[in-house]
Amino acid sequence: MTDEELVIQLKENREGKKEAFDELYYRYKDLAIRNAYLITGNRSDAEDVVQEAFVTSYLHIGELKNYSGYKAWLMQILIRLSYRTAKRCKREFPEEHTEEIREQRELKDVMQHGSAERSSPLAQLITREEADRVMTAVNTLPAKQRVVIVLYYYDELSVEEIASIVRISTGTVKSRLFAARKNLKHLLEQEEAGVMAHQNFGRERKGVTSI
Repeated sequence: MTDEELVIQLKENREGKKEAFDELYYRYKDLAIRNAYLITGNRSDAEDVVQEAFVTSYLHIGELKNYSGYKAWLMQILIRLSYRTAKRCKREFPEEHTEEIREQRELKDVMQHGSAERSSPLAQLITREEADRVMTAVNTLPAKQRVVIVLYYYDELSVEEIASIVRISTGTVKSRLFAARKNLKHLLEQEEAGVMAHQNFGRERKGVTSI
C-alpha cells in the first residue's frame, strides 16, 4: 500500500487503522532512528525522540493535508524534536557507535556519489578510514548546521526538500550548509595537525632516547 492509502485509513478511522500505523512505523522507523541518532548523538535520546515523533504523528494525523506527504511531515516532527534534544543535552558523539552508523551510510560514499555541487574540497578530503572522524566532527557542529548536514549528505535530500522539512528558506539552508562545510574542514584540519604534531613529538623523543 502507498503512504497515501495508509494515511487515508488513519484519517478516516477505517478498519485496519492500527495495522496502517504499524506499516508506516516499520516503513520509516530505521530512517527516523538514524536521523535522530546522528542529530542527538545519543542512542537513548534518539529512541525517545523517535517514539515521541511517531506518537505525535498518530495523534495529529488529522492535521496532515497532503495524504502522500507523510514521510516529509514525520521528518518535520522528528527534526524539531531532535534539534530540541540536541540543544538541551549537547552530548559528545558516542565513539562506541561510530562503526554502526558508518555501516548504515558512510559520509564519504554519499559525498562522492552525489551531485557536482556536493563534490567539494571537503568531500575530497574524506576517505573510508576517516568516516568515524567526520561523524565525530559533525556532532560538534551547532545543532542547526548538524541538521542540514544530516539531511543533505546522509538522506540525500535536496536544498528545497530540506527547506520544506526544517521550515526555513532555501537561502538559509545553503548558508548553513556552507558554514557547516567550512567548520568541518577546519575541525578536520585541526585534528590532522594535532596528529602530525603528536607523531613528530614521538619521533623526537625516540631519537633522544636512542642517543
